[in-house]
Amino acid sequence: MADPIVVGITVLYFVAIIVIGWYSRVRMKSATDYYVAGRQIGSVVNGLALESTYLSPASMLGLPAYVFIIGYQFWWAMAAIIAGMPIATLLTAAAMRKYGPTSFADYYADRYNDQNLRWLVGIIVIFGAILYITLSIVGMGIFLLAILRFPYLYGVILGAVIVMIYVVFGGMVATSWNAAFQAVLMTIAAVIAAIGIINYFGGLGPYHMAILENNPKFFNTPSDIEPSHIYAATWLAVIGWFFVWHYGFATMPYTVVRFFTVMDMKTARRSIFWCTLFAGIFYLGLEIIGAGAKVIIEKAHPLVLQGTVPANAVKVLAYYAKTYGVGTVTDYSMVAAVEALQNPWVLGILCAGGLAIAMSTAAGWVMVVNVIVTRDWADMMLRSKFAKENPILMARIISVIFLAIGLVIAINPPALVLDLSGWAFVVIIASIGPSLVLGLWWKGATRTATWVTAVIMFVLHLYAWLYAKFTLGKPHFFFLNTALGLSKTAIVTPHQVWAIPLGFLLFIVISLVTKKPEPEVVEKYCVQLTEKL
Repeated sequence: MADPIVVGITVLYFVAIIVIGWYSRVRMKSATDYYVAGRQIGSVVNGLALESTYLSPASMLGLPAYVFIIGYQFWWAMAAIIAGMPIATLLTAAAMRKYGPTSFADYYADRYNDQNLRWLVGIIVIFGAILYITLSIVGMGIFLLAILRFPYLYGVILGAVIVMIYVVFGGMVATSWNAAFQAVLMTIAAVIAAIGIINYFGGLGPYHMAILENNPKFFNTPSDIEPSHIYAATWLAVIGWFFVWHYGFATMPYTVVRFFTVMDMKTARRSIFWCTLFAGIFYLGLEIIGAGAKVIIEKAHPLVLQGTVPANAVKVLAYYAKTYGVGTVTDYSMVAAVEALQNPWVLGILCAGGLAIAMSTAAGWVMVVNVIVTRDWADMMLRSKFAKENPILMARIISVIFLAIGLVIAINPPALVLDLSGWAFVVIIASIGPSLVLGLWWKGATRTATWVTAVIMFVLHLYAWLYAKFTLGKPHFFFLNTALGLSKTAIVTPHQVWAIPLGFLLFIVISLVTKKPEPEVVEKYCVQLTEKL
């Protein structure tokens, strides 16, 4: 049975987000209010919403395991991700707010003077959205299952229904305010758990020494003369992660649309500051937890103390996965580390924080897809008079439909949370990211390059992930060296390091040899949007 304190904190969290969603409904006076919150969101709220939406439940569930399994290279990679966030201010934030679209697909259609791009971009975005919504619902179910012992099926249903309630009621207004609240909660959860682990060891000094005794190379830098893998444990790897992840932050649909909701360009820039600040604190907490997780699980976890499982962190996580029958070992690393503290207050806050990050990501993606379907596709494919005359109602219906699709897939998910996150992330940003960034900053970007890059990179990354999953057997480990014992083949697929540069290179080459867009279009959607930023 779950501790009453843990249950109470979780219930209070559910009540809070439903209340925020319910009161947000009074702001729904137009479709613009529902889609982009009337463009009245401030920098602090938007920055916090960016954090909780972008850092998906994959962060809260699995990253601690990756830190202690992979070691110093992943520690530095996480630092690189946060360091790259401010670059979004230069790439997309201010320019997209200056443009002021409603749908993520608007810029592609306008910049390349091709309304058919709405359905191409929409297909790619919806593919990623379904995966992200699914992994978010899976994350909700895992947290409720592992912490509250709430049956997984009921957990995913409960989580999906609560997200439906506040998204349907309040649209982007509720999504923004709830996401900001959820960002604060998940950051607090990570910080409190990190402090709890440091206190368990008796302070930073003993914490540091205990980790070194367990793994002498844990705090090395990527300058290690004997790296485990050139693509995962060197400065080349850190630069690769830095590029991929900060570029992803600047181009992922569910973060880009957040720039549409703010008051002006200055607010868009400032929101990145708040996002980077809180995300940095959150990731620092995860790094501290991950660094100490292996030691604390092996020394203090109830399953080890009871003799149920040997003093081996991976075996403890495997016990979770086998017992609950959902996900895999890495999905339980955060839960196991905090359970070893045996403090119900910390565990309750962790449960609420985990639900917060999962629900925020799901809600953010729902808002992206319901705008695409009800606004972009209503004229082109749905031919729906109802959608035109009742945009808010139609958006609410679409929200329910996509959450229901994610729920159905989540009941028997095709892969663990981190697998789905990595797949969706790289497929999207390699396919349509180059045409967004280069469309803003390069006059020579062309319509043909947009189509060719989107189609080729989308198909390529679908294949790469499926190959890794069904041939290599472990799609989330396929870029690592066999020396780590995590993969049978030392292979680097397009999902890491060179995937995004390849997309950029393809886009540039095609643009150089194909017809340039109309000068007046380039002037309006490239030159004017980026001048004087």
